[in-house]
Amino acid sequence: MRKRSQAGFTLLEVMMASVASMAVLMPALVFMLNAYDWYASVQSELMLNREARHVLDLIGNGARTATNGNDGTLNVYGVRGRKSAPSANSLRNNYKLQYVSNNLTVTGDALPSQTISCTAATRPLPDCNSAGQNKTVTGWIGNAFKVNTANRAIAGRTVEVTVTLTDPFQARRADNPATATQTYRTLFTLNRDMGDP
Repeated sequence: MRKRSQAGFTLLEVMMASVASMAVLMPALVFMLNAYDWYASVQSELMLNREARHVLDLIGNGARTATNGNDGTLNVYGVRGRKSAPSANSLRNNYKLQYVSNNLTVTGDALPSQTISCTAATRPLPDCNSAGQNKTVTGWIGNAFKVNTANRAIAGRTVEVTVTLTDPFQARRADNPATATQTYRTLFTLNRDMGDP
């Protein structure tokens, strides 16, 4: 019999309590880590949707600048204010939106410049061609714009614009980088009857 002043837990009891505690805490820890991954994925999707609204609004409706364009106005005409569709090649610069109209240029949201190494074709960015390739990213535009004036044209007055957006932060850390990329399509009507300035 132990003396009352020496009463306490034995090493075996402490070890059993530790194992029982870990059995309860491990599933909770796994659930918490999965919830964090889910939160990051949902936050990335929300950011992409916000950015898509901004990009498509700018391309469709245009903007105003502080300097005058070719026609003496401050207007950067969106697709709805043009006679002909913009060139898909001129809409992106270092993954950042760059829209030119009326001899004026408007850019989209910019990110701090970062270099992303491609791990395979289309991973983690949609326009990666092979592993080991480096891409300098300053925006959200994940792949070149597509401007379809042939198949989607109605009387030469409509144009389909397809934009692929990628969250570069999520693409680098996600288990499946494809979850950080979304493709958006919309139809715009060309409403200008006279030539574009």
